[in-house]
Amino acid sequence: MKKIVSLFCLIAFLNPVNLFAFDWKNHDLSNLVVVTNRDADELTIVDMTTDEVIGKQKVALNSQAHMTAFSPDGKKLAIAATANNKVAVLDLNTNKVSEINVGAGPEHMDISKDNRWLYVGNIEGGTVSAIDLNQNREVARLQGFREPHGATIMASGNKVYIPNRGAQLVGMVNVSEQFSTSDILVGSLTGLASFDRDQAGAAMHRERSIPVNGVANVTLTLDEKFAYIATGDANSVTVLDTATDKIVRTIPVGLDPWRAYASPDGKYMVVPNNGDQTVSVIDAQSHTLVATLPGADDMTGVNFASNKGYVISRGSSMVFVYDFSTLKKTGQLDMGKSARLETASTSPAGNKIYVASSSDNSLYVIDVESDRVKRIKDVGNFPWGVSIYKGQNYCH
Repeated sequence: MKKIVSLFCLIAFLNPVNLFAFDWKNHDLSNLVVVTNRDADELTIVDMTTDEVIGKQKVALNSQAHMTAFSPDGKKLAIAATANNKVAVLDLNTNKVSEINVGAGPEHMDISKDNRWLYVGNIEGGTVSAIDLNQNREVARLQGFREPHGATIMASGNKVYIPNRGAQLVGMVNVSEQFSTSDILVGSLTGLASFDRDQAGAAMHRERSIPVNGVANVTLTLDEKFAYIATGDANSVTVLDTATDKIVRTIPVGLDPWRAYASPDGKYMVVPNNGDQTVSVIDAQSHTLVATLPGADDMTGVNFASNKGYVISRGSSMVFVYDFSTLKKTGQLDMGKSARLETASTSPAGNKIYVASSSDNSLYVIDVESDRVKRIKDVGNFPWGVSIYKGQNYCH
């Protein structure tokens, strides 16, 4: 018995990071970075004040967790356990985990502003699960979607938009009418015949052999009056009036647009186009294209800080910097050949951007003021996503 105790003490001494569960309640959430490790059964927690790993949180075995999401009140953390067809809900006060069975392949999700509802797209099963977070149970599994790639919940909570990666459709869920659903056809087929899907952005989804490069995300303007919907095969962005669900404009952009990202001031929608390696900048008031900027290969996300935008290029292992006051590219940050950049989160203060790199198990930290980069090593096996409470979070 003494040998076992001594061995445990030695392990604890050599590994000061908590081996079992992170003590969430004794930390300021706004100072924490949560790294989702796709090929490990754990989350890694980094302290933003020191940029050091301070803990681990175990998740379900063989879960291949895709992303995490904080409830707006900071009391719960949801984890999409993709390989296990579950959503795990972690109570951050008690560290109790509730595992909820959902459809096949849960990936992207959204939590309502009132902390009550979580919607997750089960991309492999073509369903969307509506989870009541007060009861930690699935109350509805909605059918008829084509590779649902997440959810976007209106602030009222009465309407949810579902992007279909396998179709040029957006599903609309009317929560007040017993989760009734309807489809909205988006995009324009202009130029579709000339687009070679074996190149550019199609490579990101080749592992699933998706026959149609549809909608990856529905992005709301800050006032939620409009939804911007990039459609890959259509090479366009559809603008939807959220009050009527009528299309008000279809904007041609570059080839294979990934999704729209809203600038923090609400002025622009920024759309990476992986087919021709450009970045489209759309005026969110007039719904007009105002600039087409040089991009890069396999762009997975856009982060903002002050008047700058940072576009992640997985293909080049670089982050490209843009000045949105002049609408010009101003620089590029090379993370090195060993990096494979996935997604990022911007700190609530807007002074740091944390970028996950899956190939070297690292987190790259961009200091926004200087654009200097430092690397945090050994953050877990295959870091895939980054979440910060009240930060700018998204997944790919």
